[in-house]
Order: sequence, then structure tokens, then C-alpha cells
Amino acid sequence: MSLREPLLPTHHSKDGDKNGGAAARGNTDAVTVTISCFLCFVAVRSFHPIVIDISKTDGKLPYGKATPCVVNSAVDVVLGSLLSFMFGGVAGLRQCWDPVPLKIFSAIAVLYAFGDFMEMVSMSAMGGAAYQILLQSKLVVTALIMWSLRGQRQTLLQWNVLLTIALAMSAFVLLDEADGSSAPFKPIGLFFVVVKVFFSCLCAVLAEKYLKAYKGMPIYVQVVQLKFAWFWTTLALTLAFDGNVRVHGFWDGWDWRTIIVAISWVCKGWSTFLVLKRLDSVLKNIGEAAAILVIYLFEVTVAKHVSGWLPINGKDFRLTVFLMVWVVVLTVLTYTMAAPQKKNSVAAKNP
Repeated sequence: MSLREPLLPTHHSKDGDKNGGAAARGNTDAVTVTISCFLCFVAVRSFHPIVIDISKTDGKLPYGKATPCVVNSAVDVVLGSLLSFMFGGVAGLRQCWDPVPLKIFSAIAVLYAFGDFMEMVSMSAMGGAAYQILLQSKLVVTALIMWSLRGQRQTLLQWNVLLTIALAMSAFVLLDEADGSSAPFKPIGLFFVVVKVFFSCLCAVLAEKYLKAYKGMPIYVQVVQLKFAWFWTTLALTLAFDGNVRVHGFWDGWDWRTIIVAISWVCKGWSTFLVLKRLDSVLKNIGEAAAILVIYLFEVTVAKHVSGWLPINGKDFRLTVFLMVWVVVLTVLTYTMAAPQKKNSVAAKNP
């Protein structure tokens, strides 16, 4: 796993390694790396919502909701530029500002920035577990986007599972609200999550389509080209929609918890760039589902014990909520393992 590698994975020929022993060792190393990346992915996806929950005061974010995202983008541009200069000198630094790929990366970054903004707004309206649960709507949104843009349809089984996921998410939210959550669910939060999911799924499809031409570009260069427009878009959204920032200033409400949120955004971004290229879509979906369980277990077991020195309220364990969490997790796994719709083999044989 190297910073010199591109964001998108490159596929090598299978003829490269003819030595059986070396191939076996290579397979073992690959499995070890995959497991490590998977665990890292689950940890990051679990830790990030928990940190945002800890940064709340009386269930609300006391700072400008997207200000940590702005800081994250600025830090990423600086880090990426430093790494480009360190590994490539002046030529590497100039590569970061090549106008041809910069236009494409910037267009995609604008959509990503909208997604980040929606994530922070939605997290201000609900707890981490509810957010992670509702985030699974990305499976439904991705299916619809793939259908409309690529004509890739789902099987009847897959649509049935997607409907089950939607119903299970609704049931969890209702149960969580009845449980008296410290960050009670607000209906507007569902809208924000769906918008965030839409932007994220659209970005994933567009990135896969348009960034293949630059798959040889190092990660740190791609980060700079993405985060430059990402920074300005997030800053513009913050100034336009956050009246508290306009009146009291950018840093109003910041404390040590907000700094950790910003650091969490940086860690989430770079770990995503380095880890996700090692995981296929199946492991990504399983990891997202596993994060739901981790967050819920943190809320009902760990949170109570650390509430004395961290501003977070734990929840009482309720079997109904716990079982509903498992319903969502297992349903997501079922969808992940469901066979995709096969193309018409007859038409393929008789064009």
C-alpha cells in the first residue's frame, strides 16, 4: 500500500508470476493486507460518527457544522502538495496543478463537497447509529443511478432485499426515537441523509467513469486536485447556509472536540484513499454494515463508562433495537451476496 499508487486500482496481468511458491506467498500477503484494510475501514467508519456525536452539546453541534470539513480540505491540499514536492520535486508539485485533469477532478470534488456538507447537517439532526443505519440507503440510490445511467438492472430478489432494507431502516429509526435518544431523530435529517447519499453515489459512479484516464497519477496528486475545489465549495456552502458562522466568525464554538472532528475527517479521507482501493464492493458493503453494529455496541456498553470524562450519553440496551440492528446488517449482507442480473446469454450468442 503506497502513496505513489493511484486512487483507482490497477489490474495486472495474471502471467506475471509463474513461480508457485512465490504466488502462494503473494496470495497470503494479499489476504493479510485485505483483512487489515477491512478492519481499518470498519474502525474508521465507526469512529467518525462517534467523534461527531461526542462533539455535540445538548444534542446540537455548537460550531459551524461544516467548518471541520473546510479545515480538512485545506489540510489535505497542504499535505498532498508537500508529499508531491517530497517525492517528485518541483515537477511533482506542478503535476498537482495540471489544468487538464484539474478540471475533471474539480467538477467531481464539487459534488463530494455537497455530500460532506449534507453529512454534517444530517449528523446534527440525529445520532451516529441512526445516521449509519440510514446511510445504507446508498444501496437503493446506487441501484437507481446505475439503472438510469448504465441501464444496469437489479434482479427481483435484489429489489425485494432493497425494499426490506428500507423498511428495516424505518423501523430502527422509530425504535431509536422511542428509546429517548440524546440526539432525537428529526424527519429533516432523513432528507439530508438521502441527499448526501445521492451525491456520494453519483460521485462514485462519475469517478469510476472519468478518472480511469488518470489511474497512473499518485494518490497525493489526486488528493490535491480533488481537495482544491472541495475546499472552496465547502467554504462557500458554509458561508451561504450557516448564519452563525457569518455572524460570529469561522471559529465560533470550536474546542478540543471540534479539533478531533477535523482530525477525524483528515484520517477518514486519507484512509479511504489508501484502503478502499484494496477492497471490492462486497467487502465495502459488509464493512459499512459492520460499522452499524460497532457504533450501537459503543453506545450501549462503552459510552456509559466514559460519560464521566467525555460529553456523551450512553443508551440502555434494548433487545428490540439490538435485533433491528441485526436485521439491517444481515439484510445488507444478503443484498451483497445476491447474484447480479445476468445479461441475455441468447442475445450475446446471436448478435
